[in-house]
Amino acid sequence: MISDSFLFRSEGGFIRIPVWGHIPLNKPLKKILAHPAFLRLKGIRQLSFSQQVYPGATHTRFEHSIGVYHLMKLILQRILTNPLAESLQSETFFFDNHTCKLLLASSLLHDIGHYPHAHILEEHAPIYDGKPVFAAHESLLDSFLFEQYEGFAPLAEILENDWKVDPRETAGIITGKADGRFKKLISGTLDPDKMDYLMRDAHHCNIPYGSIDIERLIESFVPDPELQRFAITEKGIAPLESLLFTKYMMMRNVYWHHTSRTFSVMLRRMLQDTVDEQVLFPEELRELFYGNSDDRVLHELSQRLTAARPPSGELLHNIMQRKIYKRSLIFSPYRNGANEPIAWMFAYATDHARRKKKEYEICNILNGHCGLGLNGHEILIDPPSLKDVFDYADLRELRIYPTRIEHLNDSQSTPERYIRFDDFGESVFLSNFILSFERYTKKFRIVCREDLCDRVLEHRDEIMGMLKE
Repeated sequence: MISDSFLFRSEGGFIRIPVWGHIPLNKPLKKILAHPAFLRLKGIRQLSFSQQVYPGATHTRFEHSIGVYHLMKLILQRILTNPLAESLQSETFFFDNHTCKLLLASSLLHDIGHYPHAHILEEHAPIYDGKPVFAAHESLLDSFLFEQYEGFAPLAEILENDWKVDPRETAGIITGKADGRFKKLISGTLDPDKMDYLMRDAHHCNIPYGSIDIERLIESFVPDPELQRFAITEKGIAPLESLLFTKYMMMRNVYWHHTSRTFSVMLRRMLQDTVDEQVLFPEELRELFYGNSDDRVLHELSQRLTAARPPSGELLHNIMQRKIYKRSLIFSPYRNGANEPIAWMFAYATDHARRKKKEYEICNILNGHCGLGLNGHEILIDPPSLKDVFDYADLRELRIYPTRIEHLNDSQSTPERYIRFDDFGESVFLSNFILSFERYTKKFRIVCREDLCDRVLEHRDEIMGMLKE
């Protein structure tokens, strides 16, 4: 069984990508890598606007997807060749050849539905007729799996004929709609997606925060059949701590960098105005974003807005010329020692109409006091994210499988089996500690044109009182 597995086949040469070096190829894998639906990922940057801060951050979801495939392959090799990991498999949670191929295909194709700036637009998408204009990238999976390309079989057909896996089952694993056996293996505290993007993003940004002992972490993986996920042995605690701290440092310094976030706020407001003023209709925007690369989408958008010249078109011009808005007001969205969320600040993340209305009102406050003639898009609200980015709930479920004699309890002759990570007592990085990372990192901000910063600060109390109404 193992000798026939993708895990140990290499009849197609190698591909070399940063961070992981040479990755062996096989013929079914090469068919997907050469497919137009997968090659389009070369035009979609992993970090959206981060290259405006870190010029080297031009890497794409193409190499990231290959990296995730590679790490999943290493994890499965560990599970199949380590006696302890092999012994812990059960009748309902096992890794035969078919399961391994399913997980490898899911890892490789987990981002196939991505489009330019997807994460920016999914969370705070422009709204039309009460509905988001842009879909979550996972929901676009089928359109790329089953789409026909001239001269190429659909990806779904390649999965079925060459990989011998069900494309619908693969899609179910990626979207989290599959049965519980695989849900936590692609997305969670220990997923290969996170392991790859943290190290890859740090590498391309050339910052020293992406140091994770991936080899030792993977070496510690064992199955946890009861929870239908991976657990770790004691040797994985230190590298897991490095992963958790790396994510915190990357959130602070890269993913939520104020410049990247401000570009995102400017783009979302510009797109909202484009829809509200019917300069472009939702289907036109979807066609523009779903079918383009990062670099082309803004250029084509600029060409389409040239004739209409909406006032907020200035935002797109500023984005393309890197004329970034500046931070004028910053607040923590929590009170009482970062325990109690301030509801009205978080409400702006989903109430798009109210957010835009208040942006107009802020501009009108300054117009009334200073006679500035602002149009309503020169001052923008950047609310805190509603998403749990640190996998708090998933970390609470993670368990340790002890293997050392010191973890015997008084009534056992063998170590106690499967202890919650929070209860194990050998790490300060407990789930509540990780939750404090999240709360400290989130901010509520007002950003504006650079020449307006002092005016906004001068009328801070009036602006904040209006925002709370």
